[in-house]
Amino acid sequence: MNNETVPGPSSILARLRTETRPEHEAIEAALELTSETLTREAYRRTLERFYGFYRPLEAGLGEIGGWTERGIDLTQRQKTPLLEVDLRALGVVRPAALPVCTDLPPHGTVSAAFGCLYVMEGATLGGQIITKAVEKSLGVTPETGGRFFNGYGDRTGPMWQGFRTAVTAFAVTVGDQDEVVAAARATFISLHRWIVAEGNTQ
Repeated sequence: MNNETVPGPSSILARLRTETRPEHEAIEAALELTSETLTREAYRRTLERFYGFYRPLEAGLGEIGGWTERGIDLTQRQKTPLLEVDLRALGVVRPAALPVCTDLPPHGTVSAAFGCLYVMEGATLGGQIITKAVEKSLGVTPETGGRFFNGYGDRTGPMWQGFRTAVTAFAVTVGDQDEVVAAARATFISLHRWIVAEGNTQ
């Protein structure tokens, strides 16, 4: 692994933004959640797939220690509970019985975990746009099935900045940055595959 320190405080963020752009755009194109023709059933199915992906991945990330020391309150950032609330509001009686993804991205190291978190935390930014779109097209509010995409609500900006600060402080070597970026790309790819296909379930 290359332990050379990378100059510039924002280099990891620039790399993540640039090097994951194709995978990020593929996810956005697949979701179509801002379409005016979005149906309530399609919206619920999308949340079911997100639940099936986030539930095992968040559990795996929780097994890695030392998050508090790195400036991350993982419990505060969990999205699975929000998805459970949304799914129940949309008529899913037992969210825990839904299929879960077994084709997860690498997340067993701190570097890889930060890459996964980049995707999951970054989704809260786009979620603000989706929140407005689904309220307009479906009448779904954060109180009636839209908590997941609403994310942190008014705290979205500060929470995202907190993550930016944490990942920048951590990924200061070429080796760590390479692993963070690779895991972020793998997370986008795995999520895209899971959302668009009905396979990879147990």
